[in-house]
Amino acid sequence: MFTKIYWIQNNHYGTPLGIMARPRGNDALEDEIRNLKMRGVQVLVCLLEDAEIYELGLRNEQSLCNKYGIEYLHLPIQDRGVPTSLHAVKKIVKHVQEKLRNQESAVIHCRMGIGRSSIIAGAVLLDSSRTDGDVLEFITRSRGLAVPDTEEQVHWLKHFDRS
Repeated sequence: MFTKIYWIQNNHYGTPLGIMARPRGNDALEDEIRNLKMRGVQVLVCLLEDAEIYELGLRNEQSLCNKYGIEYLHLPIQDRGVPTSLHAVKKIVKHVQEKLRNQESAVIHCRMGIGRSSIIAGAVLLDSSRTDGDVLEFITRSRGLAVPDTEEQVHWLKHFDRS
């Protein structure tokens, strides 16, 4: 059984944007990445810190994404935390938005697909007509449980500078 992708409904790009828990690692990792490609994933954003990547057996995630033609982006964020570099977040968010506009599907993952992935997906979906509350409601509905993990994460998204 492969890691489930939670596709975010009410995505105004018209192109799939999903969140998920981290793929199974070690010997199962190549099958996971191949399956993501078969499901149409073109961009994979990993929010795990380096120590988590090693702990979870995901050291080859980037090279396997390259092998299967999936663009791999890495933005390490502490578990249950918020990004420390606004510049890095804005760069990733703008890049994913551009990919979605170009009809390329993207999936964002952290350890469990609840906190970090939700706030970055939320930042991607924010625009002048959507509030942070709307975005979190869409993601919560798609994920099937309340997101994100912490009040700090809610606060971060609420104050994310879209410019």
